[in-house]
Amino acid sequence: MLNRRLPLALVLLCCLGLGLGVYAAFLLGRSQPAAAAQKAAFRRLPLASPTALSIAKPTRPPTCTPVPMRTFAPRPTPTSALQPYYVESLRSRPYAPGTITVVAPLARNPAYTRYLIRYDSDGLRITGLMNLPPGEGPFPVIILNHGYFDPASYVPGDGTQLFADAFARQGYLTLTPDYRLYGESDQGPDPYRTGFAVDLVNLIASVGSLPHARADDIGLWGHSMGGGVALEALVISPPGLRSAVLLAPMSGNFAENYSAIVTSRGNNALGPDWTVAPNDDPEAYQQLSPINYLQYVSVPVQIHHGQSDQVVPAAWSAQLVQGLADAGKDATFYLYPGAGHSFYNRAWNLCMERTLEFFDSTLKAP
Repeated sequence: MLNRRLPLALVLLCCLGLGLGVYAAFLLGRSQPAAAAQKAAFRRLPLASPTALSIAKPTRPPTCTPVPMRTFAPRPTPTSALQPYYVESLRSRPYAPGTITVVAPLARNPAYTRYLIRYDSDGLRITGLMNLPPGEGPFPVIILNHGYFDPASYVPGDGTQLFADAFARQGYLTLTPDYRLYGESDQGPDPYRTGFAVDLVNLIASVGSLPHARADDIGLWGHSMGGGVALEALVISPPGLRSAVLLAPMSGNFAENYSAIVTSRGNNALGPDWTVAPNDDPEAYQQLSPINYLQYVSVPVQIHHGQSDQVVPAAWSAQLVQGLADAGKDATFYLYPGAGHSFYNRAWNLCMERTLEFFDSTLKAP
């Protein structure tokens, strides 16, 4: 009897092992599309023209539970070596109007002409792009701020061209700065990305040098890192700003950015100028972080975030919109179920429809 049962047991064990092997292969096969989808979140936006904005609005707007935030009263006399980069320091320094030079046309279509531009920012040459609609103008202005790309592989227009195209087709003059370190711009220090913010505010101060631009009707648009740069400009609050749209912005709490990128991912996407960790000077990080200075925001803000964003947590936008509301500011938040870090297809259309309505009401209204 024992000899008969032994072969049967061996057959059962072999079947069990074969089944586990097939299941493991199935799981492995399922992980590959997920990995590919995660990598796709880091790819640049496509350069094709957007489709018609015909998506109907949902009957109920997306909602999100806000994340509680701490309040902070900055010290009047900070002593940290990081003091030059504090929000209060950036607000008190001068931003002299300069000249935006139109270098050369790059492309032309019936809706607009794209030009290469350059301007000076704290002694550095900064390059960028301008889309100019036909006619004399003057046109309201939207400044687009790109997200993170490896500076060695960045091409002007990366991450912004699709949006700049749509804005220009609706009668907006668009400006897209490369920032220092990017494109053909000069190399320069960028501690805690305040260099990028300085380049943006200097550009805002120089819009009046363009004869086709309405220097008192400027909107900001920023994605990811560019959303964080735009938020920094909002708390600096230069003249001429009328509104801002942030798409999946980095956190206004610099300690969260450091923890998510440097500590968790172990890479240098924040740049080499983040020389002090939050634990080494937590008080300085409080005064570096624009989320603690939302009382200075003087324009309405619209925020868009994909609920499935694997790059920037949607909770960061919820925290920001709650902080703006607590400060008594005009803020609107849209959460997109199923959308990731970069918007495509239906999410892109709906986001753009809302964005254009918002800019039209804040920049084109008499």
